[in-house]
Amino acid sequence: MNDFRRLFRFIRPYFGTLAVSLCLLALAGVFEVLTTAPIIPLFDEVLNPTTTPAKPESGILNRGANLPQSGGNSSAPVPTLPNPHKLLKYLEGMMSLLPGSMLTQIALSLLAFTLLKGLSFYYANFLMSRVGQEVVTDLRNQLFAHVLEQSMGFFVLNSTGQLMSRMNSDVEQIQDAVSTTISELFREIVLLVALLLWALYLDWRFAGLSLLIAPAALVLTLTMGRRIRNASLRSRENIATLSDLLQQSITGMRIVKAFGMEWHERERFERAGRQLFGANLRAARILFMNSPLMEILGVACFIPLLYYASERIASKTLTLGIFSGCLATLFRMYDPIRKLSRIHVQFQKAFASTSRINELFDTHIEIQDSPDAQVLDGVRQSIEFRNVSFNYGDEGASGQVLTDVNLQARCRQVIALVGSSGSGKSTLVSLVPRFYEATRGAVLIDGVDVRGYTQQSLRKNIALVTQETFLFNETVRNNIAYGNPAASENQIIDAARAALAHDFIIQLPMGYGTLIGERGQRLSGGERQRISIARAILKNAPILILDEATSALDSESEKLVQQALANLIRDRTTFVIAHRLSTIRNADLIVVLQQGQIAEMGTHDDLIDLNRLYYRFFKLQTDEAFASSALPLNGSD
Repeated sequence: MNDFRRLFRFIRPYFGTLAVSLCLLALAGVFEVLTTAPIIPLFDEVLNPTTTPAKPESGILNRGANLPQSGGNSSAPVPTLPNPHKLLKYLEGMMSLLPGSMLTQIALSLLAFTLLKGLSFYYANFLMSRVGQEVVTDLRNQLFAHVLEQSMGFFVLNSTGQLMSRMNSDVEQIQDAVSTTISELFREIVLLVALLLWALYLDWRFAGLSLLIAPAALVLTLTMGRRIRNASLRSRENIATLSDLLQQSITGMRIVKAFGMEWHERERFERAGRQLFGANLRAARILFMNSPLMEILGVACFIPLLYYASERIASKTLTLGIFSGCLATLFRMYDPIRKLSRIHVQFQKAFASTSRINELFDTHIEIQDSPDAQVLDGVRQSIEFRNVSFNYGDEGASGQVLTDVNLQARCRQVIALVGSSGSGKSTLVSLVPRFYEATRGAVLIDGVDVRGYTQQSLRKNIALVTQETFLFNETVRNNIAYGNPAASENQIIDAARAALAHDFIIQLPMGYGTLIGERGQRLSGGERQRISIARAILKNAPILILDEATSALDSESEKLVQQALANLIRDRTTFVIAHRLSTIRNADLIVVLQQGQIAEMGTHDDLIDLNRLYYRFFKLQTDEAFASSALPLNGSD
């Protein structure tokens, strides 16, 4: 319940609409009670005009009554005196204003009360549903915003499928609770209270005896609720696992098919599906057990009421009309009691989802702006790594990625980072836009720690082209303009020309308006990379990070893109990560990383003359290129 109470802040802005809905529900409850009132004159005065009136008896039922006794064996019908209940007399007076006989008046009043009840329920449910939709929309938006604010470390620890499950499946479960279940809760509570008060008003003893069911019903409801919450929590977790498997299989379909592992993915999915089936079946068993047990309990309580009513009617202390009115009211009460028990079970299912959502809201945002953070406006002096060390939180030396890195890139310099895989090149440049925080030391821009700048302004000054090109399932135009949505059509085309992408773009079915599919699957690897480069060109940021930007290009395209990148790099502070050392020969400074430390640095010629690690890398690639060019292509020796 505490988890659900935390979500009340999303309901608070809609209290006004909620109050109107509750008033309409209360009005509907009143009309529901009034539909039972005409039953009393129907039985006492229309269907059974010879009814012997009840004897006067102290208490609320017959307070102020003065009822005559039946006249022995007289065969004359004994008229029913006006009902002692003031409210009933008032209702009879209102019905007498209707045209026709008493039977017609009763029929018209039933129709009118039912119509008014229906209209009240309609508008109350509509307003409640609107509140639910508003609340869930706000919840989903804030949850997504919260996830967007997380650092990259958060996404390393949480899979895409798990996050999607929480933001879709769990939020939908809460949507059902807020838009439908809360409406039903208020409606059934109002109806139950109104019916109970009406039954007590008619005959408090008869109604009080029927309340003996309440403790047993409460214990049954709470027990079922606890069991369904545990079962629902397991079900939500299984749904998240299934979503994760589905997302991995679809996004990795090329690898799945390349390795012929369809059978493996099918078995994994079916195994997760069976686990979800078992969890849902356990929840269904508990859910559907609730209603029959409540019904059995209700019938068990009703049996002694029959004996009690029979004795009261025989002793002429209870009229058939009052008995029928009480009985109809109690039968009406059973429905909200049964529904409230089911609603409690539904809420327990929502509580399970609420716990998972609050767990996501409670996730600590690792990287936050300091209160006095300033806005970065370009680079005027340098970018410096000062005694920088970094690890991903693993204990021990094995988890250390960078150790005591000291490096300075002056404004408009091109810094190339080389080294074997896992040497820390990508991690080092990821510290500049604060995708991660240095665990020791600092990264400074113009002498100010990057933690002293707002993240938004810092990243606005950085353009990034990564080895794993990511494009959105959008048009070519929108993908290029992603970092600069206000760019004009001419600016987008100029950026595409600079990236040598314009020629193939205009050959697409709709040119720049062509949808390129999820992750740009309708384009080749080289085409995707050139659009990514055009996106970086259009952003026109003073800091540029190229992480294997030409790795997906063939030799001819690479030569052309290198020319485009030369134009892009001009007047920018650039970090280039490259395995092909031929692409970085003209860098102002080449930094060789080994096991998270700087092994050597200098210009290309300096490092060749040094004849150490860089020289071995360069010689190895040169020999491989020479060997590849010498391979026989016709199969001869």
